[in-house]
Amino acid sequence: MKSSSPPSPQPGKPFLEKLESSNKVCGGLYLFDLYLSHDECAEALKTLDSEDFPWDISPKLYGQKLTQHDYQHYQRSSSSTKKKIGRSAGLQKLEQIAGRIEMEFDGKITDVYCNRFQDPTHNIEWHKDTYGRHIFVLSLGSRRTVQFRNNKSRATDSITPKEGDLYFMPLAINSTHMHRVCSAEETSEILGEENSGTRLSFVFFFESPKYANEFKISKTDRFIGFVEDMLS
Repeated sequence: MKSSSPPSPQPGKPFLEKLESSNKVCGGLYLFDLYLSHDECAEALKTLDSEDFPWDISPKLYGQKLTQHDYQHYQRSSSSTKKKIGRSAGLQKLEQIAGRIEMEFDGKITDVYCNRFQDPTHNIEWHKDTYGRHIFVLSLGSRRTVQFRNNKSRATDSITPKEGDLYFMPLAINSTHMHRVCSAEETSEILGEENSGTRLSFVFFFESPKYANEFKISKTDRFIGFVEDMLS
């Protein structure tokens, strides 16, 4: 896989221009502060954290029960998914956000993994993603700290996205770093303030435009991602 070093902005290439305007943090993330405004967050949260959204309250992964609620919004362009969207105000709101990201970043979102964390002790231990794709992550509600650890130096950096923040995580960062998601309790200690409450996290799987050569995904990584999808 090619490196995801900071691209140079080029006229007529919106994806690269957007990345250049972001804040680069944690060894390779591109952070867009308050991508959704406070009002947009409140409106989205009202719909997405409700019975209008088809949350699975007893999800499983690899046969193991998860502690969070989730929903896997697969194959957005398929006829079966479009029927589900037509019947759900929550999915329609999710589609609005996905469409906005596609338009502004000049790429394609294939799927969206949705998570609702209500347990303040919930955390995800050190790991690397094997999706075989780049992702955008949008946070709503309560905050959670995400830590990144360099594989060679073991140095650790962290980010605690605010509600409405969006970050782009290139697949290449998984070659150099491991990451973990802290619990609400840990996050409160890090921030020095109370941070209880529900957090919603939306992971948008993103295909970058063809002109973005720095972010081309290898056939090997695509195959690994395919196997991951099959197993999960």
